[in-house]
Amino acid sequence: MPSTYSAKQASRSVRMVAITLAIVLAALAAKAGLRAWGIDDGGWVALGFMLVGFAAVFALALPFWKGLDDFQRQGHAVSVYWGNLAGLAVTACIIAAVGLARSEFMLGVATLATIQLGCSLLLYANWRLKGRGFGFRTDE
Repeated sequence: MPSTYSAKQASRSVRMVAITLAIVLAALAAKAGLRAWGIDDGGWVALGFMLVGFAAVFALALPFWKGLDDFQRQGHAVSVYWGNLAGLAVTACIIAAVGLARSEFMLGVATLATIQLGCSLLLYANWRLKGRGFGFRTDE
């Protein structure tokens, strides 16, 4: 069992990566098996594995996040914020350069951006209200 802070965080990171890779490999194997049997699932198996994967990553990330100090949490928050903005900017450039403005890809990007913005605004509102004594889990 790791004893230092860095060793614990490294161990958690390795476990998260290993479980994520196992879920991806299981999804690929299930998809290959269905194709070998001639079954077309319409993407439902992939969606199921993706949802299980997201749930596993969130469950595994919680102890990792709780183990971070405030400075490290701030660094992760800043990198996620600016990383998402940079990713959306690069995607917008690709859409403009390739001419995908009226494609299914653009519809997916717009849906993703809208949902990200909505979730971000909800969580930011909760954070602001929590600072004023309102919001979810004010006891922390």
